[in-house]
Amino acid sequence: MDFVLEGFLEAGRLVIRGDAEVFHAVFVTLVCSTSAVLLAAAIALPWGAWLGLARRDGRGLQVFLLRVGTFTPTVLVGLMVYALLSRQGILGGLDLLYTKGAIILGEFLLALPLVAVLTHGVVSALDPRVPETARTLGAGRLRVLLAVLGEARVGLVAACLAGFARCLSELGVVLLVGGNFRLETRTLAAQITLEVRRGEFGRGLAAGLILMVLAVGAALSAHHLSREART
Repeated sequence: MDFVLEGFLEAGRLVIRGDAEVFHAVFVTLVCSTSAVLLAAAIALPWGAWLGLARRDGRGLQVFLLRVGTFTPTVLVGLMVYALLSRQGILGGLDLLYTKGAIILGEFLLALPLVAVLTHGVVSALDPRVPETARTLGAGRLRVLLAVLGEARVGLVAACLAGFARCLSELGVVLLVGGNFRLETRTLAAQITLEVRRGEFGRGLAAGLILMVLAVGAALSAHHLSREART
């Protein structure tokens, strides 16, 4: 177990020294995950809220398909994005493959169904008097939707944090469409994998510790929001 202790010591040195490779991986991870979740939220929040409010045929099928999306293996999502962005793909002319844009697109597809499903659950559990009151006051569909989103904002932020957490530790998409290039598209999860394969346990552990800190931060934020929702 000495190599574990040595790994922790090396990780501490790298973090304190501000290792460029490790902290660039932090930067790429945060930029890609945050961008993907913001883009996904712009679609998933109103979509999920509409599904939670609507009483039309086809709503159940949409919710089912979104739930399937949340269980789709991430490596399969990466393969689909690779097919789209490769030279033979529909979007091959954009030259996005092996860029941060490709990672963002893949993580967007991961976050979208999860945020939408969680939003649907939050809105479905909302007091039905909220949309009814808005309609009684003469609000149109858009105003009703906005009123519901405002009332359920705590749960919606928690849904976005869950999407962020999923993107944060993503590996399958990153390796397939990001290319894992040093100081370009390497994320913390990819950094961990690479360093362990090299036998650089300390460097891998340093990236792992930082990733854990980010994950705990997201979890604490979600826990704080859930406590606020109950009070």
